[in-house]
Amino acid sequence: MPRISTRWQIVGALFAMMMFSSGLGFYNQSVLLEALTRERGLTVFSASLAPTIFFAVSGFAGLGVASVIERVDARWSVAAGVAICAASLVLIGRVETILQVYAAFALFGFGFSATNMLTASTVVTRWFARRRALALSVVFTGLSVGGIAVAPFAAWVMSEYGLRRGSEIVAAVYVLGILPVSLWRLIPRPRGDMDRMGEFEDAEEPGVDAREAFRSRYFLGVAGTFFFGLMAQVGAIAHQFRLVSVHEPAVAGLAVSVLAASSVVGRLASGTLLGRIPYRGFALVLLVFQGFTLVVLGSSTSVAGLLIASSAFGLTIGSFLMMQPLLIAEAFGTRSYARIYSVSTLLASIGVALGPFLLGWAHDLAGGYRNAYVLGAVMSWLGCAALWAAGRDFVRRTA
Repeated sequence: MPRISTRWQIVGALFAMMMFSSGLGFYNQSVLLEALTRERGLTVFSASLAPTIFFAVSGFAGLGVASVIERVDARWSVAAGVAICAASLVLIGRVETILQVYAAFALFGFGFSATNMLTASTVVTRWFARRRALALSVVFTGLSVGGIAVAPFAAWVMSEYGLRRGSEIVAAVYVLGILPVSLWRLIPRPRGDMDRMGEFEDAEEPGVDAREAFRSRYFLGVAGTFFFGLMAQVGAIAHQFRLVSVHEPAVAGLAVSVLAASSVVGRLASGTLLGRIPYRGFALVLLVFQGFTLVVLGSSTSVAGLLIASSAFGLTIGSFLMMQPLLIAEAFGTRSYARIYSVSTLLASIGVALGPFLLGWAHDLAGGYRNAYVLGAVMSWLGCAALWAAGRDFVRRTA
């Protein structure tokens, strides 16, 4: 049996981390939102601010996590993040007031920032050069698998055991799913002897200085693209479970799985296409299509319509998430990629944080999800306009 190299074992560990953190953190936001409104009597509007706080805290905490994992073994930051996430999930099951809800979700977001894409992409970047994109695509697929396999489990647990007991079970799964494999195999960086063993790929990293990139119109346009595009995407994801529950409660969990499964298909299909077509043009078409899928999803009332619209929306999720690192690397190279990507991600996280809140506000204002998802479509099209306005001046072909 051929030996699996150390770096690909690390990819497997990161895949597991992403699968459980996304399934119980990212995709679980809509499940927690539904449980809080059902069992604690909160309005959709007030409860929607909780995921907003989660994503906002996660984005800003990421700056600190990035600094920590430069100096400390990433396994320990992951362990701390897992402990914080587990504690916050237990607290969410015990909240009685809206302020307690917000505090628990803020703590959850803080821990989540150490167990998701920032840590995963940093470790992969240290271990891979020539096949970095392939490694990242495998790791990022863990996001979708978390939605397919883990989020429905969390939804079933919350439905079967209620918010209090269910949150304790979910917290235990968070720890058991991430901590053992991370401590065992998440080696943060190659050792000197691994280079001689062929465990590490080395390559020249050309590109643009971060300060020059930050002053460019292209960076601002790309930042705006993901600010609006992810605002729409995450806002729609956060409310999807409840949207489907309003019309067809029995298939709400299935709709979340369909969304996640389609995101895997979208990621793999776009990975094939992007070798032949321009990144920027593909992203423009993707944002237009995403807007139309949100209009259809918000307007659907039948089982077939809700599942088909969820599937179409899922195709855009898998593809769009890949575009941010691809567009940045194409334009600015890899020299200052980590700094440029982290700032772009922080700006995008503001949009991510606002998305659930704004769609919840639109729901309460309009008395339903139809117009709320139209607002999400407008956000997608604003992202398209931002990328169009960015122009092509900074796009490199040598990164």
